[in-house]
Amino acid sequence: MKKLLATTLLAGALLGTAQAAAEKDDFQFGIRMGAQFSKLRGESDFNFESKYSKALTGPAFGFIFEIPVNAYFEIRPELNFGSQGHKFALPNDVNYNYWMGYVQVPVLFRGQFGSDKVRGFLQAGPQFGYGAFILARAKDGNGNKEKDSYSFKDQSLKPFDAGITIGAGVEFPAAKGIELEVRYYGGMANINDYGVDGLKTKNQSIHTTVAFKF
Repeated sequence: MKKLLATTLLAGALLGTAQAAAEKDDFQFGIRMGAQFSKLRGESDFNFESKYSKALTGPAFGFIFEIPVNAYFEIRPELNFGSQGHKFALPNDVNYNYWMGYVQVPVLFRGQFGSDKVRGFLQAGPQFGYGAFILARAKDGNGNKEKDSYSFKDQSLKPFDAGITIGAGVEFPAAKGIELEVRYYGGMANINDYGVDGLKTKNQSIHTTVAFKF
């Protein structure tokens, strides 16, 4: 009787594993693109909490890799190219945009639910980034423009960034894996390199993107 029970349990476990393996998605590769709305938190040469401080709009683009674990859980590394930074809308129609171009690598843990036609998903995980360049753009009310480019070292900033990403969205597997997502990134690393104790600057951003998987 014990042998029969053990055999039955083992057969059930093997059947369940085989069914989960049959239901899970295949490895998928894709691209994501959209807009990124970023701000800086903390202190620097600017007062980021002033009434003139605005979110900076920039592009977001990258490659996604989905590694299925079972029918409801996936691991999703990405290689993204995005912009962090800040915008100031000053009096007299003076605008100052401060773009920081980053290569970003999030590693997301994704849970999903729904059918083969429509799925909702939640995903979260760490993100690491490295700053490649900085672009500063200024424009006054008379149409005069100034353009400058810097390295992170020029601006007393650390190029390495790290934080946490949280996202939610909807996927349409039957429509070639199209998905829509809203994502928040909260930087945890202090990118300020002024050498002043207590002076910290951190990245944060919101992304709205569409992805296509193959």
